[in-house]
Amino acid sequence: MKAGKSLLTFLSPIESEEYTVTRMDSAEGKIAELTLNPETKKVEKLKLHQSNIRFKCQRCATFCCRLGGPKLSEKDLQRLRQARPKTSEFLDAYGNLRNNEDGSCVLLKFDVKNNVYECSVYDFRPTLCRLYPFRFEKLSRSSYTLKLIPCCNGLNKEDGELVNENFIADHLLDALLDLNAKAY
Repeated sequence: MKAGKSLLTFLSPIESEEYTVTRMDSAEGKIAELTLNPETKKVEKLKLHQSNIRFKCQRCATFCCRLGGPKLSEKDLQRLRQARPKTSEFLDAYGNLRNNEDGSCVLLKFDVKNNVYECSVYDFRPTLCRLYPFRFEKLSRSSYTLKLIPCCNGLNKEDGELVNENFIADHLLDALLDLNAKAY
């Protein structure tokens, strides 16, 4: 993946590390195309367009959680209620995730002991959070393009997991099935 010109350099809230956001052409953000069998809910066809992308969450919450929470599906709400039955703790009057005063997601917490950010309901987090920094673009009833959201500090870390067929099956497929079950 080739990066373009730097758009922004800033200091992260963790230990004043410097991060640079890079620009990518939209064609470069395309990682794979896949086709789901709607009956078996299995991937029938997968074509990788990029084979050198790695990902490992840095737990910095620089982009993913600092911009508020995602739009929620009914399945997201069901999962969140398992973690926090009292919805007024995390939902506003319109059924959206509340934000903290600084604009970050209300579910984001800082672990002082380990000096990292974490989702307070990680195992129950919304579908779009499970996907980040990836997204699916629907091409047809059962075909999708997997794209990259390039502003994530966990991309292309040497110790990151290779984004390949196994990564997609292990980390992204369930979220895609959630999205496919009911459009947002």
